[in-house]
Amino acid sequence: MTSTKVDEAKAALERGQFDAAFRLSEEAQTEQPEDPAAREMYAVVHLARAIRLSDRAREARRQDLLRREIEYDEEFQDSPEVARAYDEAAQDSPEVARAYDEAAAAIDDVLRVAPDNWKARMLKAALVFRRDRESGRPQALEILEALAAADPTNKQIPFTIRKIERPCARCSDTGFCPHCKGRGQRRFLRMDRKCEQCYGRGICPACGVL
Repeated sequence: MTSTKVDEAKAALERGQFDAAFRLSEEAQTEQPEDPAAREMYAVVHLARAIRLSDRAREARRQDLLRREIEYDEEFQDSPEVARAYDEAAQDSPEVARAYDEAAAAIDDVLRVAPDNWKARMLKAALVFRRDRESGRPQALEILEALAAADPTNKQIPFTIRKIERPCARCSDTGFCPHCKGRGQRRFLRMDRKCEQCYGRGICPACGVL
């Protein structure tokens, strides 16, 4: 019975067995796709996976910057050559692109079953904007404005809209922390230390999305 699969999925989550919960939620949804309990469990478990993959994509981009070992001076005053190097770094490697593709697919999987799940829609808006601000901003704003219209009491949505509706002057709208150039580390006296401005995440403190 689907209800049993849902109960088993809940129990697996409580035990911290995420893979088992993921499998059971898929089985429950496949057996009875219209069952509300099965749909809810599927959305919860798959949304958690989408969040993990989204965070992984962001971290993959930061690690990619570190792997490329782009040089910068200790005063963080970029020469034209360094500025060009960072422009090149903004182009995602195939590994980072795959990470974003996986996160996007996971979000779409949630929305396929629960198209009105506002958390999944918020996550999708953040991901498309984070991946490519120039092309993603209109799509992200469209999603967020629809959510705001559907639930005017949700204060998080207009706050997010204000953060992304205009290019961020502080980071030149790259999303990278302007203090560490998205690396999460700053070099001082030839030593790398965690950037205190972004807490090592490489994200712009003002617009908050990488």
